[in-house]
Amino acid sequence: MRTIAGVVMVAALVVGLVAGSGAQALTPVSFRLNFVAVGLHAPFYLGLDRGFYRDVGIDLRIGEGTGSATTVRLVGNRSDVFGFADAGTTIIGIAQGIPVKIIAPVYQMNAFAIIAAPDAGIAKPKDLEGKRVGVTPGDALSALWPALVGANNIDESKVRLVAMDPAAKVPAILNKQVEAILGGADDQAVTLRQRGMPVVVLRFADYGVSTIGLSIIAHQDTLAAQPDLVRRFLRAAVRSWDVARRNPDVAVAVQKRYIPALNEAIARDQLAVAISSLFSKSSNELMKATDKDWLDTVVLLARYMGLTGRYGPKYYYDQGFLPDSLPGR
Repeated sequence: MRTIAGVVMVAALVVGLVAGSGAQALTPVSFRLNFVAVGLHAPFYLGLDRGFYRDVGIDLRIGEGTGSATTVRLVGNRSDVFGFADAGTTIIGIAQGIPVKIIAPVYQMNAFAIIAAPDAGIAKPKDLEGKRVGVTPGDALSALWPALVGANNIDESKVRLVAMDPAAKVPAILNKQVEAILGGADDQAVTLRQRGMPVVVLRFADYGVSTIGLSIIAHQDTLAAQPDLVRRFLRAAVRSWDVARRNPDVAVAVQKRYIPALNEAIARDQLAVAISSLFSKSSNELMKATDKDWLDTVVLLARYMGLTGRYGPKYYYDQGFLPDSLPGR
């Protein structure tokens, strides 16, 4: 009996050690969002809650952001392992020497928009002439403003750009301090509608500025030194977004547990816009853009935003870490 008991005790000890080593095997990974957590980020929280990242050996820590340009810099200086940032902003950063790459274009068309008061007389981008437009210097939208100007023959000298913090944009248009803002169809436009203002939304993608949008990025050294970690992270991210797009209400309810201040009605609408941006007209795979979409993005940035250099589109991205089989539309 003592022998049997001893075997049981040893077995229990071994199981405990294995379980403990499994817990220790999780790799801490920081992931920086592009902005404060809103509904468009719900899929990442769903994946965190469902254990999709734990399943691939990752202890995910999600951090809120203050703009795509800042996220690119944080990943570039290794403060965060992965980031979520606008592709155009990331490409400009890479051209300026920040050592990151785009590894998964989540939004294969950006959700940037001119968001105008319903009585402002703004039905197309050129109607911004003579108007006040709220912008946040340094964010992805302001970075793409020259492209919108060039693509729509706007006389920029006739547009009064009013600089403000991101949080001030919604109050500014509600209080008639500006007639329009540059914001997200998946963010400020949703908030304004929830507050009773039936805003006019002119998406950049419909007016000649159809760039790839929010994407997952990583440092070049991470791609070289930890390719397995990158593949595992993307496997969990793809799974998270695929489940969330099919169960958006569940994704938002989960996010609410992590972000108690989240307005679920607004978050659901934000996530709906995000889901509508997952594929371009020419793409059919989740998180994998076509060569044409990449080329169009880089050409547009070169034409209107001063992107220079001898490099082709593939210098800025690497989709080779994505799973071989990806969900379709």
